[in-house]
Amino acid sequence: MSKLMPQTSLTVPQFAADVRDELIGVLATHGHEAGQYSVLGPDPWLVIWNEARSGFIFFLEGRRALLQWRSPVARADEYPELLARVVEYAESVDKPFFAVEVNDTAREAGVSLGMTAIWTGTESFLDLATWSISGGRRQKVRWARNHALKIGLTWREVFPLVNVNHHESLRHVEQHWRSERSERKTDSFLRTDFMELADLRRYFACEGPNGVIAFVSCTPVSGDGWYLQDIVRTPDAARGALEGAMALALDTFRDEGFTFVSNGPLPFWRPHESWSDPYQLGAIGNRVLKFFDSQYRFHGINQFRSKFEPDRLSPLYVLRSRRLITPSVARSLTKMLNGKMT
Repeated sequence: MSKLMPQTSLTVPQFAADVRDELIGVLATHGHEAGQYSVLGPDPWLVIWNEARSGFIFFLEGRRALLQWRSPVARADEYPELLARVVEYAESVDKPFFAVEVNDTAREAGVSLGMTAIWTGTESFLDLATWSISGGRRQKVRWARNHALKIGLTWREVFPLVNVNHHESLRHVEQHWRSERSERKTDSFLRTDFMELADLRRYFACEGPNGVIAFVSCTPVSGDGWYLQDIVRTPDAARGALEGAMALALDTFRDEGFTFVSNGPLPFWRPHESWSDPYQLGAIGNRVLKFFDSQYRFHGINQFRSKFEPDRLSPLYVLRSRRLITPSVARSLTKMLNGKMT
């Protein structure tokens, strides 16, 4: 770890809410991962810029730790500068720094700064220029959607900001979805809330005889692509309802000239049996994985999303700035992940 340096104006974080318009401009140009638009949400995100103010990192600051979400929003060659600035800030406030779900380029930059890397999953991307559900690659999606068509389900884009009926329909589905499992009622920055960033999102819904039964909320990744962020259905929604909504979103974005869609981070997902990484979890990490998988059902989420076979994969990592994780640091991280900052 680098020697503690005096803090400069470049390493003094700003609240994201105070520079929202500026962040939107950088995201449109340099956004490249699902979830980077979270910086525009209501959580108390802090931002550190690079010297040219053309890229940034955003993070939460808890009582005992800093938690960055996703890779820097910047060109790849600007990653080392940005990570170094956050490490400098973390040292100045004497708190360990964790960067969660970052890509291979960020991992390389973090390791060069003395951080420890642990593999935590995979982000999957679809190339819209070649997107289709025909053929064998995505036949599971096609079969599911055809089943839904046969029983009379339909899909369309909806607009909850301007149509009260659309808003109430989506709210009804989300409430039923949350009530099915207690872990879905989290207030962390990973929560499902269809009205969050509603001025930027787009929504694609499945309707049955009694109204909307499933929908997907899509959030921008950049000016070129989208993220299939929240996939929500009522407990009794028929097979194919969600697959059809996701397929409609992909068809729409393709036809409008966007180039890619992210299907999001798939926690601890290996695309095939031969997948391996030198920064694997290890024995202790695998025990932790089994615990969280049983609680949050990562396996089921990954199994559903991976029906949309990706065209590109990006391994994901956690970076941490100190080897020793004390109980107080662990509590601080847990609170931040559950939406409690104090």
